[in-house]
Order: sequence, then structure tokens, then C-alpha cells
Amino acid sequence: MRPRRAALWRSAPLRLCRTPGWLALVLVAVTLLVASFVAPPLFAATARATALAEGLGAAEGAPYGRDSGDLRVSWDAVLPPDAEDVVVQRMQRLVGYGAPTITATGVGQSRTRKGVASAGGRTEPSVLWTRDGAIEALGGDEDAPGVWLAADVAKRLGLEVGDRVRVGLQQTFLPDAPQLTPTVLAGTYETAPGSSLPTALSDLPDAERWYLPADPDDPSHGTPLAIGSRRTIDRLLLRTGDSPLYLADLRLNADITPDDATTTVKQVQRMADDAFASTPLASALSQGLPLGGAELQVATGLPDIVFEADATADSARDQVRPYAVAGQVLAAALLVAGWVLLGRSRRREQLLASGLGLHPGQVAGLAALEVLLACLLAVPVGVGLACIGVVTAGPPTTAGLAVAGDDVVRAALAAGAALLLVAATAGLAAMGTDRMDRLSRLGRGRRAVPWTAALLAATVVVAAAVLTVDVGDRSGTALTMAFPVLVAASVAVLVARAVAWLRGRRLGRARAGGARWLATRRTGQVMREVTALTAVVGIALGLFAYALTVHRGIEEGVADKTAALAGATTSMQVAEDFRGKKMRGLVTPPTDGTTIVWRRSVAILPDFGDEPLMSIEPTSFAGVADWGGSGDLDAGRDLLPRLDRTVQSGNPRILPVLLAGTTDLETGDQGTLDFNSEFQIQFEVVGVVDAFPGSETETGNAAVVASSKRLFRLVLKTVNPKLEGARSDDAGAFASWVWSDGSPADLRRDLGEAGVANDGDVVTASEQAISNGLVASTWAAGYVLALGVVMLVLALAGALVLALRLADRDTVSDVLLSRMGWSSRELARSRSWEVAYAVATAVLAALVAGAVLVLGPTIIDAAAAIPPLTRPRPDVADLVVLLVVLVVTVLLAWLLGTRRASRRNPAEVLRGGG
Repeated sequence: MRPRRAALWRSAPLRLCRTPGWLALVLVAVTLLVASFVAPPLFAATARATALAEGLGAAEGAPYGRDSGDLRVSWDAVLPPDAEDVVVQRMQRLVGYGAPTITATGVGQSRTRKGVASAGGRTEPSVLWTRDGAIEALGGDEDAPGVWLAADVAKRLGLEVGDRVRVGLQQTFLPDAPQLTPTVLAGTYETAPGSSLPTALSDLPDAERWYLPADPDDPSHGTPLAIGSRRTIDRLLLRTGDSPLYLADLRLNADITPDDATTTVKQVQRMADDAFASTPLASALSQGLPLGGAELQVATGLPDIVFEADATADSARDQVRPYAVAGQVLAAALLVAGWVLLGRSRRREQLLASGLGLHPGQVAGLAALEVLLACLLAVPVGVGLACIGVVTAGPPTTAGLAVAGDDVVRAALAAGAALLLVAATAGLAAMGTDRMDRLSRLGRGRRAVPWTAALLAATVVVAAAVLTVDVGDRSGTALTMAFPVLVAASVAVLVARAVAWLRGRRLGRARAGGARWLATRRTGQVMREVTALTAVVGIALGLFAYALTVHRGIEEGVADKTAALAGATTSMQVAEDFRGKKMRGLVTPPTDGTTIVWRRSVAILPDFGDEPLMSIEPTSFAGVADWGGSGDLDAGRDLLPRLDRTVQSGNPRILPVLLAGTTDLETGDQGTLDFNSEFQIQFEVVGVVDAFPGSETETGNAAVVASSKRLFRLVLKTVNPKLEGARSDDAGAFASWVWSDGSPADLRRDLGEAGVANDGDVVTASEQAISNGLVASTWAAGYVLALGVVMLVLALAGALVLALRLADRDTVSDVLLSRMGWSSRELARSRSWEVAYAVATAVLAALVAGAVLVLGPTIIDAAAAIPPLTRPRPDVADLVVLLVVLVVTVLLAWLLGTRRASRRNPAEVLRGGG
């Protein structure tokens, strides 16, 4: 016996290779299990990197400060070279930033003190300024003394290069003679149009964000610059008594990683803290001149960007977690189920091995060796599958996907867990087989476990739990996947049993002697097993169909919520340009693709809470506003023409309004709008909708939407923007916004060309989606779609198992039937009919389960506080996909059956006893 036992152990590692179908099933199951453990961390890392990249992309080009990821470090004293080296070296150690570029200037100007250049008794405005590389860009020499003046300034002063000139601050309030410091004119430069910068510098990278001293009398314009070398400017700042300001601009590295960004934020904060502590940095700053030292300040929006990126990634990870756990559980279930079915096909071998003294522990060891090769192959394949899934269905990153050592370790551990799971399954199955064999020999029966009743009871309990949880909290709980899995399982079991019962009563309907007739006769012998496999395929297809509806529902729901929050692709506040121009100026869009929206808050009496009021021009608004992706907001667009019509009573003093949000008012109801207790307007409701473009921009229960042409005929003169002299800072004034369907850059350009101010606050739809966590939902939707594809693979694997089991069942009967005149093609077609019946039943179960889940309570809205509510959304394409799956599965079953039937040797089958 020992040599035979040794042969079992030696042949175990390659045993699965003799049955390619079962090998493929086991390899798929282990690969999915490995991928299900590797994908969530990869998804979280990608979400974090993508959120950071999108945040930095939105901040790109913004002025230095809280809106920019770049860093500006400033200090207000002239530092000795050694002390400045300490400051610069500290900045150079910031891992996420490039080398600093330093600007030095005087900021002592005020309404009574002006920076000037003087010669021959004449003075012209000019302020000391320099920047690293500026003199070289002008064609000068850093070591040469003197300053460069604008060509028109030098001309008005009558200066030529090499002439003496005095610079400094001039007191304009008192008649005292100015205290100016002499230097020489090192050169002149032409200024760029609309700027105080030299033309040679204006085209340099980032020049539009450089710090340039403004004219105290007109801050919208700059003061002409007196540009010198760094050494010259330092000396002149001290001698003229001007207030020095040094600014070091550091650009964020384009390829910065989330970890480096987090480290950089900590380093910047530490540098800011060290400037006021007993540190070498503080000691260096204390040496600043004039006496009193320098105070260091840092300005960057990187901490906020990193915080929002981490919050977005955390939100995405939390939303994905239930689906990730479900994927792991289902992959493990597929592996266990596949091995159990493989064991059932080897039941005779197991009984023989037990009779020869092979214990369950040894069976478990043999199973572990048998699956070892599949587990080893599953590690790289599973990691690759996880990467493909995250790249194709995860966050849209351009940074690439990096597989870390932890991911490989995680994959290896998952493969090891799969090996142990198979071993445990094989051992327990061997114990169960031995016990059943003993009981059957003793004449005892088995106790049947009421699995169907238990499943239905669990479904009812979980459904009740779903109804008790707030709709906004459901998506982050285990109910997110437990509920659809249980519903799909219950429906699949009930439908499979019902169809099996019906088929049992219709055995005589098929034509005798045909493939369908043979299929019904064969299935009747193994109806229980076929029903179980049909239920498994039905569950997988049901979850696949549900994943399609969830993905579509989340994508469209996010589009709807973004529209309710932002209103349009881009919005910019314009303070004064549309005021005082009568009615035409209030409603006429400044450019194509724009519309003007007026906003303020009102109270809907008798309630006194503030509600947002939007005053629009309906025609242009309909073409520019964002109406979401699902069509739920289209009801509001259809109601827009009513805003310009007179109400049913015919009273022109009653304002037609549309209400968006939560309200007790209905269409046709009348009420009163209260404007800060100053005046009131009667209104009539012409429509009520759940959400409307821009209805969630400001807080409130119900947004009030009215036509500007009707509203501004009724408001009090003190707040009416059409009257001459109206200003945005008047008490109770309306705020004017321009909505556009273009990008912020396009809107700024178009407004500038139209002569409208384009420097107002900007709100974009993408920013609203990020800040409100909606982007995370779209990424989670991608993971749901990937999980749906896994469900589809499970369904195909279940159908493959069914085909294999049917082929194994027919090993002997096929030989006998072939002797009776049945061809191998007819036998394969018969099994294809069996698979077709089973998969068609599974498709029917999937459709019923999908209908139940779509019509039931929604569990997928992670931002339920923002209307409209996100629900799964079915489409005709889902049905088409399920039908394609049915056809493909039947074709595969037919090919598999034909191949196995043609390769079967009758002599070997009969000699082996089947």
C-alpha cells in the first residue's frame, strides 16, 4: 500500500491538469479571490492619487495663496547672506516643491508716500523691484550697479543709460523734500501692454502670478518698476527707508505623489512653526534689517487640497468596502462550491480511498497539493486582473498604477488562504462522505436542512433592517450587498424550483426521440442538482444585472446632484456690470452660451426661515443650465415657460414661481414672499419639483425660481438692480451671476471681450462634485461595474460547471445511446438544451430579482441629503446583455459537449465502470 500512497502524493500536483474544465474553474475562482483582496487597496490608492490630481488641476494657475497648491514664503526684512542661506536651504528641503525663485521689492507705498525716481527736478512713479533672473532676461549684468527704468519713465525724466538718478519714497501729504538715494541708470526696458512688467519678462513662465507693487491710488494698476540686481535692491531698500518684502515662489512638482504631498504639508507647517520657535531658522530671521528681525509667512492651499483629496478617497473607499467584501465572499463561495462539485464527481474514488485507509486529513493534504499550481498561477494573474479592473473601472487617473510590495504580499496571502480553504473543504467533504456512507449502511436516513425557508427568513429580516436605516446611511453598511444578494438568492431559488416543477409536469410535450425529449428525460434524474446550479447561475446573473442598473443609477444620480449644486458648468459672480441698465441689461446674456442669474434669500410666509431665490431669464437659462443625466430634472425645464405667463387669476401683481425642494405647497397654491421684512410680494406656484439646476447651491428647504422680467417689476426700488445707481453692496441687493456651459478660461475670455468684469468668484461643477463627495460616488460606481463583471464570470463559471456535471453524468449513458443510434452531435445538442433550460431560467430569475431591487428601497445613495435621490436605473441594454449571455453560454455548452463526446472512448468508459 505504501508505494500506491506515495504515487497518490506524487501525482496530486498535476492531477487537475488532466481535467482542463475543472482546472479552469478552480483557476478562475482562485484568481478572482486574489484579485478581490488586491483590488480594494489599489482602488483606494488610485482614488487618493486621482483626487489629489484633480484638486491640483482645479487649482492650477490660481494666485499664490489658499487657492493654489504652489507655495509662497515671504519675509519682511533684508537678511544677511548667511541668514538667507538658512532660509533658502530650509525651503529646498521641501520634498514636493522645486527650487525657490525670490522676488524682492519695496512695499512702503501708501496714499501719502509714493515710490519715485527723480532727475533734473522731475519725479516719476517707480518702485524698487527685482526677481531672480530678471537682470539676465533684460540683457544686463548682475554685477553692474544701478537700476533699470521703464523707457517712458526714463524719457520723461530726460535720462540716458549711465546718468545719475535718485530713487526712494516721496511724501505727498507734507511739502518736505524727498529723501532719495542716488544711483545710476543701468538700462531701460519696454513694458508689456497692460502691465508694469518688462516685455522681456512678461512671457516667462508663471509671470502672471508674480508679485508686482500696485498703485496705491488705483490698485487695479501697477506702479512702474525700478529693476536692479539683488545686491543693488537690498542696498537701496535699506538706504531709502522703504519697507522690504521678499517672496520666495515654489512651484509644486507635477508628478508629486499623495504620500509626498502629505509629507510636504507637514514640512511646510513645521517650517512655519519653527520661524517662531528657538530654532536655527528663527535665529536666522532675527538677523534681518532694519533692526527687529524678519517675520516669515507661508501661503499655500496644498493642505486644503490634500485634506479634500484624502476625504474624497476615504469616501470612495467607504462606499466601495461593502462591494469589495461581497466580491471576496462570492469568490470564496465559488471556490468552495466548485471544489464540492468536483468532489461529488469523485465520490466513488473517495469511498474507495477511505476503504483503503486514507483519512480526511490526508485527503485535505492531497487537495492542497492538487490546487497548489493553480494558487501559484493565480498570484500574478490575480494582481494583473486587479490592475486591469482598477484601470478600466476605477478612478480615471493619468499617473499610472504602481503595484507595491504590500500588494504582492497581499496576493500571496490570498492565494494561501485559497489553498487552505480548498484543503478544509476537501477534508470536511471527506468526513461528510464517510459519515453518509456509514449511515446508509446502517439504514438511517439523513436530516434535510430547510435552506429555502432559512433563506427567505433572512431576506425578510434584512429587508426590514433596510427600511429602518436612514436612506443616507444605507450605502456605507453591510446592507449594501447583503440585501441584493439575499433578494437575488431568494428569487433565484423560488424561480428555479417553480420552473423545475413545471418542467416535471410537461415531460410528455416534447417530440419523442428528439434532443429536447432526451434532455427532459435526463434532467428528471438529476433535477435537484440542476436546480441548485440553476439557482447559482441565477444569483450571479441577477447581481450582474443589478450591478448594471446601480452603475447607471449612480452615474446619472451624480450628474443630477451636481446640476442641483452647481447649476451650470461654470458660474462667475459679476458685481456691477449688469446694474443700472434697465430691464434689458438685467436679462440679456453678455455672450453666447451664457445666462444671467440673480440670487438672494427670501422667506415664504408664514415660515421665516431663509430660502434661496433665483431670478432667471427662462429662454437663455434653458439652454445653458445643467439638467443632469437621468431626465429627472427635465420636469423643471418643461415648467420654465410658465414663469413669464400671467397667473390664472389674471393679476399681474402676483408672481409666478417654481418651487424646488421640500415644501407643503402644491401647484396652484398662493403665498407671500418676504424680503427681510422690508416688503412682500404675492406669488402663485406654477410647479413643484424635487430638484432644479442650482437649487442646492445655497441652504434652504425649497428654492424659489422666478422670471427676472416679472420679479423686477415688483421689487422695492431700494433693491431693484435695474435702477440707475444700484450697487452690489446696497443693503438687501441681489447678487448677479453669469452661468456658462464653457470652461472658466473660456468664460473669462468671453466676458473680457464683451467688456464685462471677469475677476469675480468662480464656481465650477467639477469643484462642487469633488467638495460634496460626488466624485467618490462615481468611482464607487466603477467598482460596482467591475464587481458586476465578476458576477458575470461567476455565472459563466456556474454554467460551465453545469455542463461539466452533465457530461460526467452521461459518461456511461452516452456510450449506450450511441450504440442505439444516437450520434455524438445529437447527444451534445441534448445537453445544450439542458443548459439552455437552466440558463433561461436563470435569466428569468435575474430579471425578476432586478425588478424587485429596482422597485424596492434604494440603498446606493451616499449623498441622500442632496436631491434628487439616486436609484438603480434599468435600461433595455441590460436585457440585451442577458440574452447575449444566454446565447453565448449555450454555444459554449454545445462546443464543450461535442468535444467531450467525440473524445470519449467507449472501451475505456465501460472498462472503468463509468
